[in-house]
Amino acid sequence: MPKLIKFFAFSVLAPVLLTACSGLFDKDNTPEPKPLTEFRAEIKPQLIWTAKAGSGVNDEYLKIGPTLGTNAIFTSSLSGTVTSINKMTGQRNWQIETKLPVTTSPGVGNGMVVIGSRTGDVVALRETDGKIIWQTKIKGEILARPAIAGDKVVIKAVDGYTRALSALNGHELWAFQQVEPSLILRGSSAPLIASQSVLVGYANGNLAKLSLQSGQLSWMQTVAIPEGIFAIQRMIDIDADPLVYDHRIYAATYQGKIASLSWESGSILWSHDLSSYTGMTADHDAIYVSDAKSYVWGFNADSGLVNWRQTQLESRVVSGPASMGSYVVVGDGEGFLHWISKRDGHFAGRQFAGGAIYAAPIVENNVLYAVTNKGYLVAYKL
Repeated sequence: MPKLIKFFAFSVLAPVLLTACSGLFDKDNTPEPKPLTEFRAEIKPQLIWTAKAGSGVNDEYLKIGPTLGTNAIFTSSLSGTVTSINKMTGQRNWQIETKLPVTTSPGVGNGMVVIGSRTGDVVALRETDGKIIWQTKIKGEILARPAIAGDKVVIKAVDGYTRALSALNGHELWAFQQVEPSLILRGSSAPLIASQSVLVGYANGNLAKLSLQSGQLSWMQTVAIPEGIFAIQRMIDIDADPLVYDHRIYAATYQGKIASLSWESGSILWSHDLSSYTGMTADHDAIYVSDAKSYVWGFNADSGLVNWRQTQLESRVVSGPASMGSYVVVGDGEGFLHWISKRDGHFAGRQFAGGAIYAAPIVENNVLYAVTNKGYLVAYKL
């Protein structure tokens, strides 16, 4: 189980503080994971295949997850390995070693697979065979999954810069910056491209909607306001990826709120006090989110009222949820996948995947894919 210090990073302006503060977190701040409770399983998820897809992230807390393409699923590893795997069979299509400290999930689109590194490297690979199309370097560590649409690749770094790069050659087309606090979470929400706009969440608690074409700001909304005396109390990072569903935006902050926002204006439709750094998923009438205590919540999408809250995974470092039919699925830091009823939050099924699952699983055609910290990609069906 990763210590709490694994969740935190400092800006490039104050790197020495990480060492100075480590003793504060290492001793007493990691609670014991709650023991799993017995229940009567109503479903039996079946393992379809397991594939070795690189070295994973081992004991470092990084939400490096799988990404779906048209015919393949793509993974990346902290050691620099990028892998393409057949969705149906689990057989490897290709695997390359970039020899870079890769710190993002792969971004996939426009025939490309794009990854970012701890040292600001951005590499675009050909989706069919993994050949390098172009490689460039920006300032700042990159922890957020790159977003790709049309002729642009959008990259968000931890220094507060969001950049659009040319999908043709990696040249910078525009840049937008927010001033970030000196103390931020060890993670970063991914930019989201929709309807020729880019949604970007920042560590200062702001959510911005930018023009994909020019980077011009359409609107900016403060999702949470920092509170407290100490810097660690004032952390309100938007680390969970923003979500667009049914013309509404959903965003969640650490030590702040989950909120529903208008797509057109960014005005807040409803909000609820919540602390999350993992992720969300949605269906036609509900939003599901994992919080910082590893509770899993179901909210009414229209009103923001709480439908249910599952607390039995407390301190198990659960991932963001994935939607799978009548269930939401989360992984945990001890290697279990949990199927939870969307109706009332009760446990419906459980499987051991073989390693900690920090990134949210993904689901397509009733098949769930999850990657472990040891670099294994597993596929389950109901």
